[in-house]
Amino acid sequence: MPREDFFMITTLEGKLKAAVDLSKPNDEFWLLKIKLVYDGEPAGELSFNLNGYDHAEAEAVARNIHSNDYLMREIDEYLWGESD
Repeated sequence: MPREDFFMITTLEGKLKAAVDLSKPNDEFWLLKIKLVYDGEPAGELSFNLNGYDHAEAEAVARNIHSNDYLMREIDEYLWGESD
C-alpha cells in the first residue's frame, strides 16, 4: 500500500524554496500545502485541493511544482501580485 503522506523541500527558482506537504485529509481530495521561503526567510503559505487525483498523480504534482505552470503562476501572484 503506498504511503499517503508526502513531504519534501525543493528549490523553485533562485533563492525561492518550498516546503511541500501532501496529505489526504479525507476520501475526496488530496491537500497540497506549500510553505514558501525566500533567501532563508518565511515568505508565505499556499494550499491547493487536488480533486480527482490518485496517489501517484498527486505525488507527481507535489514533486514537480517548479514545472507546473498553474502552480508557479499562483505562487508568483501570491508573492509579487498580479502582473499585466
